[in-house]
Amino acid sequence: MREAIEAASVHLFGFDRQRDLFSWSDGFALASAEPLERIRPLYRDDARLSWLRAFPASKWLHCGVELDGADNGDTASGTTGFALYPAADGHRCVALCKLVDHQRLTVILACSADAEGDPLDAEARALLERLTPHLARAVRLYARRFSLNADALAARKRAPAMLVSAQGEVLHSNEPAQQLLRVTSLVRVRNRRLALAAPHHARLLEDIAVNEARLRNRASGARAAAARFRALRIVGDGSDAAAANGTNATSGTAYSGANGQEVLYAFYNVVVTPDDASAAELRAYAALTFYHPRSAPPVDEQVLAAAFDLSPAECRIALLLAEGLALKEIAAQVGVQHDTVRKQLQSIFQKTATRRQADLLRLLLNLPSPNARGTPDGGTA
Repeated sequence: MREAIEAASVHLFGFDRQRDLFSWSDGFALASAEPLERIRPLYRDDARLSWLRAFPASKWLHCGVELDGADNGDTASGTTGFALYPAADGHRCVALCKLVDHQRLTVILACSADAEGDPLDAEARALLERLTPHLARAVRLYARRFSLNADALAARKRAPAMLVSAQGEVLHSNEPAQQLLRVTSLVRVRNRRLALAAPHHARLLEDIAVNEARLRNRASGARAAAARFRALRIVGDGSDAAAANGTNATSGTAYSGANGQEVLYAFYNVVVTPDDASAAELRAYAALTFYHPRSAPPVDEQVLAAAFDLSPAECRIALLLAEGLALKEIAAQVGVQHDTVRKQLQSIFQKTATRRQADLLRLLLNLPSPNARGTPDGGTA
């Protein structure tokens, strides 16, 4: 297409609207150093962008666009042309189109000419118009097949999870992670930046940066080292003890760490996207999973009853087992004989096709979470 319209370069980039950042960039004949970091601040600061967001999808902008949003048409008016990134390579944007634009994702195609080049001629503009529906369809199909909806997938994960950059920016967090932020002060997100207690915060960011540098330098064993899981044990001071002694609604069990201190575990490994990026474009991120007693999601009683046909009494026994109570403790709390609990447990084993308490617990802890959503709505991120 670049050769057919005689453009100097063609740039395709995706904007993740949920997280307010550019998430993908590629093209032909681009400058060798075209990192997304150069685009993001301009996207937020450029005064023309509020007008661009309101511009309809599948419509082409040609030649110059003034700062106030006035379209100068396709005449050679001498204006600089619409650009979302610096023209450090001597190119200027002469044609731009939003191929896809919905509440989750915007994909933009930009065609550039040499700094002194003319706007696209009528034949080139006509070709772009004919290609537009096919390009838009290709983008939608690609996004649907390969760019899975991160929110819909994350909602099915029971553990709190976050994706964090080397600068500490939280690129994604699932619903359990949002719940975790409400029940502990040991992890915070301020202005979309992760905040952990010292010295864990600095250690995490340094680890991501070191792995990113080693991966860029193609160091031996860098990928295997990055993929290795690490654990951070974050212990609160005495002021956190009161908050840590929460009460579980099901069993009444109080939560407190050693010496009455609150404890949070963070497990993470360093991931790299995309795999085929050049050394200059390569970025590393920490995929964090947290464990905190009060953030652990409860077993869904409705799932138990519907999937295994458990009676209300059997559901209660299963829920209390998942909370860590022994059979005698369950009998005392429910107010029945120990033998009654044992008989109910045998019935649960039979209905769930398990044989031991350990097998049953593994099943209970891997049931769908109560807040699991349905299928993705077709949007992608």
